[in-house]
Amino acid sequence: MRICFDQISLAEVSTSMTINAPAAILLLLYELVGEEQGVPSKELRGTVQNDVLKEYISRGTTSTRPSRRCADHRYLRLLRRERPEVEHDLDQRVHMREKGCSAVQEVAFTLANAIAYVEGGIAAGLDVNKFGQRLAFFFNGHNNVFQEIAKFRAVRRMWAKIMRDRFGATDEKAQMIRFHTQTGGSPFRPSSRR
Repeated sequence: MRICFDQISLAEVSTSMTINAPAAILLLLYELVGEEQGVPSKELRGTVQNDVLKEYISRGTTSTRPSRRCADHRYLRLLRRERPEVEHDLDQRVHMREKGCSAVQEVAFTLANAIAYVEGGIAAGLDVNKFGQRLAFFFNGHNNVFQEIAKFRAVRRMWAKIMRDRFGATDEKAQMIRFHTQTGGSPFRPSSRR
């Protein structure tokens, strides 16, 4: 990791670590580089992906019980307390959509997994108004632009309602869905253009 950030000041950049199971280890290595550069961990900025349920659903690479331990809420608590500028990317649906699920299924899996993570965070004593503000999502964008716009508008409204009505989030920022969109590759495959 030291080589990756040679001559790049971690005080001046925000780094997205798009990885799942080793997320906590990668964050520790990132902190060590920051420490060598004299940047306190509380000042590090970026996003750490930790959606191990997605790994199980879309790739079958882990089992659910160990996966949930990897996404342990002690890790979430640590992020919130020690690294307030680091986002926590819980839901990454690009792989599911690329595996063939529809836009509707992409939203359904996203919300189902996000609900499980938020329930776990609340059960662990985290304040939904605090950690809800730092959740980030990752969606796939396909060719049907109107369908994708409708998907984003629908998931935005559903997430706000879930956070407000189901989990009691009163802070508007905790009710907002913050997401990144990645261009889907599957619509460009020859078999999908028929």
